[in-house]
Amino acid sequence: MFVLLILCVAGGSLIGLLNGMLGMGGTFIVIPLLDEVLVRMGLPLSISHVMAIGTAPSTVLFTCVASYFAHKAHGSVRSDLLRRMGGGIFVGSLAGAFLAPHAPTLLLKLLFAGVVMIMGLYLLFPFRLRERERERLGCLEAAGVFFGMLASMSGLAGTLLCLTYLNWRGVVWRQAVGTSAGIGLIIAVTSTAGYVFSGWGSPELPTWSLGYVYLPGTLCLIVPSMLMARVGAFLVNWKKMPLSPMKRCVGLLNVLVAIRVVVGLW
Repeated sequence: MFVLLILCVAGGSLIGLLNGMLGMGGTFIVIPLLDEVLVRMGLPLSISHVMAIGTAPSTVLFTCVASYFAHKAHGSVRSDLLRRMGGGIFVGSLAGAFLAPHAPTLLLKLLFAGVVMIMGLYLLFPFRLRERERERLGCLEAAGVFFGMLASMSGLAGTLLCLTYLNWRGVVWRQAVGTSAGIGLIIAVTSTAGYVFSGWGSPELPTWSLGYVYLPGTLCLIVPSMLMARVGAFLVNWKKMPLSPMKRCVGLLNVLVAIRVVVGLW
């Protein structure tokens, strides 16, 4: 239990740092960690993975709050983009939370690994885009529904997906990061509520569960993640911070996590 506590504190610190620096929730770290913990507690794989996915957004909920207000203080949050995408994110996240418990575990794990791998490769080998003369922000509402559902079913916060999309559509990097922190907050709140209600009253869940949310796992991760989120927000807005090496390191971490999940399945 002591080793588990140390791992959770280290994992929570890394989650907070990534959330503040990249606007990403860090749930790609939480899910494999909770997968191992819940299986070792004796839960069947079909329940443990859904609980890992359901608990993940709750672990970054308060981190997303801290990160959002930190970026807002630095003036990097685009409220107009949040208003346009927020409704779609809400609908998609809620739908994904109710669909995931009925989907095969293999499908959910492959979905998680696939999204993490794509995002990792994008950060490692970013494709060159011609410089946009202006932002092209059509279909943001539909994109919000898609990203919300994909994030909720895979267990990812979805912020890196939205960050990549907004930057590709011409939004400058720091504004895309700050806005994605707000999008991640919407996804975290909606997904957490959805997994609580979709698992409410299930007799197979362990003690101290709130639906598919495992409360001890949440509590062990949120405190260090909230503290480190402010450090990450400071670093990304620090003019001397080298963003390219930072993004490549996170990309490599994404790829390694995806490979670990696939190897575990095999």
